[in-house]
Parts: sequence; C-alpha cells; structure tokens
Amino acid sequence: MPLLLLTYLATEILAPFFASLIILNAILFLGRLVPLLDVIFDFGVSIADFLRLCAYLMPKLLLFSLPMASMMGVIIAITRMVNDNEIMALKANGIGLYRMLPAVGLIALCTAALTTFTATTLLPQGTIATKKLFFQLAKERIDRGVQPRQFSEGIKDVVLYADRVDSHTGAWHGVYLSDLRDPKAPMTIVAQHGTLTANAATMQITLQLTDGSLHRAVAQKTQTMYFRSYTLSLPMQMPASMAGDLRSRIGRSGLTLSELLAEARKQPPKSQERADYLIEFHQRLTLPVGCLILSLLGLPLTLVGRPSHRSIGVPLGLLVFILYYVLLTAAKAFSEHNVLPVGVVMWLPNLCFALLTLFFTRSVANETTPLYDRLVEAGTALLDLLPWRRPKVAP
Repeated sequence: MPLLLLTYLATEILAPFFASLIILNAILFLGRLVPLLDVIFDFGVSIADFLRLCAYLMPKLLLFSLPMASMMGVIIAITRMVNDNEIMALKANGIGLYRMLPAVGLIALCTAALTTFTATTLLPQGTIATKKLFFQLAKERIDRGVQPRQFSEGIKDVVLYADRVDSHTGAWHGVYLSDLRDPKAPMTIVAQHGTLTANAATMQITLQLTDGSLHRAVAQKTQTMYFRSYTLSLPMQMPASMAGDLRSRIGRSGLTLSELLAEARKQPPKSQERADYLIEFHQRLTLPVGCLILSLLGLPLTLVGRPSHRSIGVPLGLLVFILYYVLLTAAKAFSEHNVLPVGVVMWLPNLCFALLTLFFTRSVANETTPLYDRLVEAGTALLDLLPWRRPKVAP
C-alpha cells in the first residue's frame, strides 16, 4: 500500500508540474526575448542559431520557474483529489497528511536537485554560451558586410571599405575606415592591408591594420600619423541583458560557485563588489532549498477540511509564492548595504518559510488550524468580491 500510494500521488503531481513548467517558461521566455529582438533581426539569426539561443537562455528561466512549477504541481494535484473526494476516502482509510508527505517530498527533492544542477552548472555554461553565440554572430556580420569595393555601415558610427578581399585568408587589401564614434574627434584611416581577428576568451573583435596613415581632426587642428601596424577595437552592440560590466567580461552569471567565492575574496571586505558576488553565490544555493520548502508547503496549503475552502488552494499558493520572492528580493536589496553578513540575510526567507511549513504541516495533520482557517476565510472573502465569482441573479 505505501508503494502504491507513493506511485499514485507522484504520477498525479507530475502532470500539472510539467504543464505549469511549460507555461511558466513560455511566459518568462517571451519576457527575455523582447530585449533581444533588435539584435536578433540585426544580426540575421538563422533558425538553428535561434534554437541554440533558446536553449542557452533556458537555465536562467528554469532557476525561477522550477520552484513555482513544483509548488503549483502539488497544489493542483491535491486540489483535484480534494474536489473528487479522494482525500476524504484516504482519510477514511487512515491515510493522513504524514502518509502522503513522502510522495510530495520525493517530487520536491527531485525538483530541488534539478534546480541545484541548473544553478551550479547550467546557468554559468548557458551564460557563456550565449555571449559566445552573439560574439560569433557579430564577427560573421562584419565578415559578410565587408564586400569588395563597397562601403559597409554594418557597425554603428564606423564605415569600412576594402578594395579587395582575399577569399582564402579573409584579409583585406586597400582598406579605408571612417571612425565617427567620437564626434569631437572624427578619425580616418587608410591602410594597405587589414585583418579581422576575434578573441572569444576576452570577447574582443579587433582590426589589425598595416602600412597606412591615420588622420584625425580635433577642434581646429588636424593630425596625421603614419604607422607600420595599428590595432583598432571594433564596437559590438551586445544585448543589454547579457550580464557583465564590460563586453570583455562574462559577468557574475557566467561564474561557477567556486569562482564567485574566489572573486569575492579578491574584493575589499565591505565593498559593493564583494557583496554582489556573495549575493549571487547565496542566491544560487537558496533557490534550490526554497524549491524544496515551497513544494512541501503546497500540501498543507491545499488540505483544507471544509468543502467551502476547496477553491482557495491555487490562489493562496500563488500568494505564498509571490511573498517568497518579495522577501528574497528584499533580502538581496538589504544585503547590498553590508549591514549584516550576506549569508545570514539571504537565508532568512528560507528560514521563515521552513518554520511556516512546519507549523502548517503539524496544524493540518492534527486538524487544528485556527490561523489557517482565518487566512483561508479572508482569501475566500476577497475572491468573492471579484465580479465573475458573484452569483448571477435570475431576472
């Protein structure tokens, strides 16, 4: 019987869990995709590269969608069982909350483990892969844009011209470049040869020019310089949502846990940079634990004794989920001020919700839920104020 009950409850939870996960990821993905649309259309991203981009963005979405989907899967499954009187039948056979808890705990442990893997492994790899993808697309765009004896304006405020392009080596011959990035000091470069180089490790695209001259106008003066070799960094318009202070840096999202700690130790004790690295480190650990706690909390939130409370499970679960992330966001903001240790502040929301889960689990198991009943009654009263929940009056 325990194995049968475990299997039955687990299968009931998995279906709404996967449905919630797909819906949440779709909503979050659309929000992440909007800032990237200009870059995607500008670079001419192919279908294959677009699918790669979707896969690289997924870890960031899973980090927040997995806890909510896990909690909603438990709430929706148990709510259906309550509405179909299956919970009442289980109670009549002596199966209470504690007998159902292992099945929910198993699902919670699996989703928490998946969240941990996402936070520690998939997130940094996805961030680095996304940056490298846009970096490669930017380089390909320049290569495609520079055609022999044609002016190219593919780079903002930079005009390129090459008299001849070697089809085998990609080297440019007879190069003309107009750099208008600084309106107060426009620059013109003429060189015999040019080679485009890309360094994926530092996220830099540079143009190596040889045997040429540089002409610059500053105020009422002009400068002319002749060079044997000149290196020019080309401006890349990377998406603003890609983490990192500079284009040459991966950013905190692209660092592993050990790298985050190593970078934090390099910073001064009370500096903002040290706090930022520690916040990122603890957030990646608190979210998987929060996934476990929220999933377990979904069971007592749904097991309401009276039939009038059946419809409150999902709205109350959403309210609890929003409250958790509000507290987590507040903890991050408070940690930035370095008033208390970052580790203590970042783990406070999990501690509060763990105590709340223990309280509700014990109260619902013993069917002594005065505080819980008041919360449910208040939530039901608020829901009854909605227009679509008011009973229609017959004419």
